[in-house]
Amino acid sequence: MSGAVLGLVFGATAGLRRSKPLHPVGVVANGILDVEPEGPASGVPLLDEAGRHECRVRASYAVGTGPEHPDIEGFALRVLLPSRGVAADVLFASTGDGPLTRFGLTVRPRRRHAVQTTLIPIRVDGRPLVLRLEPLDRTTQPWPSTYSLSWAHGTGTWRRWGALAVDWVGDADVPERFDPIRNPIPGTSQYLAVRLLREPSYRLSRVARPSAGRLAPTDGVVRQ
Repeated sequence: MSGAVLGLVFGATAGLRRSKPLHPVGVVANGILDVEPEGPASGVPLLDEAGRHECRVRASYAVGTGPEHPDIEGFALRVLLPSRGVAADVLFASTGDGPLTRFGLTVRPRRRHAVQTTLIPIRVDGRPLVLRLEPLDRTTQPWPSTYSLSWAHGTGTWRRWGALAVDWVGDADVPERFDPIRNPIPGTSQYLAVRLLREPSYRLSRVARPSAGRLAPTDGVVRQ
């Protein structure tokens, strides 16, 4: 029921705005993800196997008022995995990074960046996994170009697994929709409660604004 209600709200908002209901304005760019795992394995091949991957990213603010006003940061990461014929989507939002604060949204002060996490855990071998994105420069405007990536099982210790470099060219935004339900990281799954909550909102938002959900198949990766 909650997912259906959220879907109606998001869909109606998208129709009224003629854009996405949240994070309506953003910047899309290309990036390079270098996987450099340290310490124990997470159980996810993408995080545990060293390598380099091309990416697409979109940085935005939830309400659309940043960076000149306090707002919630958002960062969407699409890792291109042509050898598997898929793309993996991960959504980050500004949070704390403590054992409990990593699960709570945090409004950032104007013109400041900080840690973002996936907020809601994904499931790996029956265990909850949370990902963290940390800018190496918290004052660069409009967006930092280098980030460190970490993972943790639930409220556990953060373990670094990679670095992301983004090539911000211009300030273009394009109608790409990042969807971790349709495009999960291989080897992970969403908890049923999360699917019930998120999928109706994604689906109705896509119906309301289909032009904001198409991807140009320019890299040989299968799109959904």
